[in-house]
Amino acid sequence: MYKSITANLMVENVKETIRFYQEVLEFDLVDQVTNNDGQIDWAFVKKDEVTIMLQERTNLIGEYTILDIDRVRPSLSLFIFVDNIYELFDLVKDKCQVLKEIKVTSYGINEFAIADNNGYVLTFAEFK
Repeated sequence: MYKSITANLMVENVKETIRFYQEVLEFDLVDQVTNNDGQIDWAFVKKDEVTIMLQERTNLIGEYTILDIDRVRPSLSLFIFVDNIYELFDLVKDKCQVLKEIKVTSYGINEFAIADNNGYVLTFAEFK
C-alpha cells in the first residue's frame, strides 16, 4: 500500500534553496515548475535515494490555506540516514550552519545536524 514519503518544504525562495541543496549537499535538480513571472514555484531535488520537494510559500498556501503564515518558520527536522558520515561532514561543515557536530548518540549511532538556508534542521545519521 504505502511506498515512500517525500517532504515538501515550504520555502521563501525556491531558486536559492535549490542552490543550497546542490552546492552544499550535492543534490541534483530533477524537476521544477515556474510561474508566469518566470519565478520557480516548485522543485524536486534528489541525492541517491533521498528526495525533497521545495515549494514557494505563497504558492503552497494557495494550495493549502491551512498553512497560511507570513513567513517560513520551520517546525520539523529531517532525519537522513547516510553512509560515510565523516566524509559528508567534511564536505558540508564549512558551507553551512552546523547545529551539532558529529557525536555518538545514546542510542548508538553517529549523527550531526545542520540548518539549510531556510532554517530547516537536517540531521544526518549513520549506524556504527
